[in-house]
Amino acid sequence: MKFITPLELKLKIENNELFQLIDTRDAEKFAECNISGAINIPQIDLPDNIDLISRDVPVIIYCLYGVKSQAPYLYLTEKMKFKNIFVLDGGIFQWATEIDPSLPVA
Repeated sequence: MKFITPLELKLKIENNELFQLIDTRDAEKFAECNISGAINIPQIDLPDNIDLISRDVPVIIYCLYGVKSQAPYLYLTEKMKFKNIFVLDGGIFQWATEIDPSLPVA
């Protein structure tokens, strides 16, 4: 499993690197707070929305703590054969702790 730290993601954003950011939490949690630029594809909806996920750029997925992102990671890499998938280490909670404490993460 490949991970990216919140600091590494912040640097990618600051450097305007090409990547796709996917929040795998439910729509209600996404609406409450999210990382700017992320799209919301809840974990349960991944199979029906696979066409929304890029195969051309790195894809970074996150959930609240980074644990529930592991199942989508395995689905995308093993079943769907995506090559460039990363899990945000510590999820949006760690992002809020280290990078953006203004996020109302609960």
